[in-house]
Amino acid sequence: MARRKPAPQASDTQASDTQAPDTQTRVRETAYFLWEQEGRPHGQDREHWERARAAAGRVREEAPMEDEEKILEGRLDVNFPALLTRDVPGG
Repeated sequence: MARRKPAPQASDTQASDTQAPDTQTRVRETAYFLWEQEGRPHGQDREHWERARAAAGRVREEAPMEDEEKILEGRLDVNFPALLTRDVPGG
């Protein structure tokens, strides 16, 4: 039976409540992917959460990216409808 990642501590969720919902989602997903990538280790949820928060802060400080660049980096915040209709006449 697979173990589930423990929920973030109350202090973690309170700190992230001041972040925008898309940033909260990015932090949560990044922490989960870090946990998965490292073989689902027990007891390292805080470290994964902090690394994900730091990465989200770096993304926010960077210059805005084009949708094509976001796709190449594997990011999920791509405006797909705009990207797909960019070169379509009348789109």
